[in-house]
Amino acid sequence: MLEIKNLSASYGEQTVLNQLNLNVAKGEICTIVGPSGCGKSTLLKAVAGLLEDGFKGEILFNNQPISTKQHTIGYIPQSYGLLPWKTVEQNIAIALKIKGLPLEKNGKSVIHEALKRVSLTAHKKKFPGKLSGGQRQRVAIARAFVLEPDVLLMDEPFSALDSLTKEEMQQFFLDIWQGKEGATLFITHDIEEAVFLGKKVVVMLPDEPIQILESPSTDRASESFIKLCSQIRKAMKGVRADAQ
Repeated sequence: MLEIKNLSASYGEQTVLNQLNLNVAKGEICTIVGPSGCGKSTLLKAVAGLLEDGFKGEILFNNQPISTKQHTIGYIPQSYGLLPWKTVEQNIAIALKIKGLPLEKNGKSVIHEALKRVSLTAHKKKFPGKLSGGQRQRVAIARAFVLEPDVLLMDEPFSALDSLTKEEMQQFFLDIWQGKEGATLFITHDIEEAVFLGKKVVVMLPDEPIQILESPSTDRASESFIKLCSQIRKAMKGVRADAQ
């Protein structure tokens, strides 16, 4: 389990996270929704170990302080994070090499199996610039999942995609995620996406305690879903109005 206890973070005199507490179980997707500036990306940076001296509180995995040396942390950014001068298979391989993990498992190529899982075997020799947005995102997902991460961090990974591709990637992610044991934090601005993907939805608003919604309905037409979207939109609209 990923446990975040009394997490506070500041940039200079500006506090972006204040005494945040959150638990994410193994195999659970926790989506995080909120307006810009509420601390969503700062939370991911803290979990990823990129704010070692910039926060107070505890971040634990299985009751141990989370560490990039002891734990495997996968990260999928909005910009895909692929190296443009390396091919699809090389981009996946580099993640294994950095962590010192074998390229073969049970006599099979880990990279080949990953490419087959994301339906990109025919594109393995291509460079990222020759792929569509959806294909680049599949490579990013394959690179993260090939590590079998303890914690998976996703920072608005589908926001740059068109509506049709975005829906396709949401379902693709759920399909490939099934059976994984990692705890997932998934940031989004899209309320529908947050409820569709998340077993747990965290609503973050500036200067307000987080709101945690357990097991929200994934039925887009349900009364509870419509009510939830209305509540979050109203809260986020108020934040935008205050900022103007």
